[in-house]
Amino acid sequence: MTSADLGSLFNSEGDRIFSFLYSRCGSRSLAEDLTAETFVSASRKFAAGGASEVTPGWLVTVAKRRLIDHWRSQAAQHRRFDRLVEQARQGAATTAPEQTRVDEALSSLSERHRAALVLRYIEDMSVSEVADALGLTYRGAESLLGRARSAFARSFEGRS
Repeated sequence: MTSADLGSLFNSEGDRIFSFLYSRCGSRSLAEDLTAETFVSASRKFAAGGASEVTPGWLVTVAKRRLIDHWRSQAAQHRRFDRLVEQARQGAATTAPEQTRVDEALSSLSERHRAALVLRYIEDMSVSEVADALGLTYRGAESLLGRARSAFARSFEGRS
């Protein structure tokens, strides 16, 4: 397989991989990112001499793995955020420096992200209620909350 073959594979399979991912995650930008990651893996495999292994089936398998990795990462971030919120609700379990970090992380977020997180976790609204309050669809609210949790985690951990 040559680099032209790899380009041809992208041209012939790129839309299929994107559609596969989009149908499972419902987010165009996430599906685009995961499609790109899938083809980066293909180019690395190709460069390492494994060109014969880069087939349409292999691409689907890699795409599935990238999506599963994304979901696992999101779930881990969600669990960390839930722990922090629970500690904040209990008061005594959160140390003053940690509460300061939580407050700083929340204040560093965009107004929309902060509103979504406060409504969902502080006001204890359901995702449907958050969607209604912010004028979003249920999926839109889920997506916004996911992005907001990620932004909060980055800020809380000191990364921007």
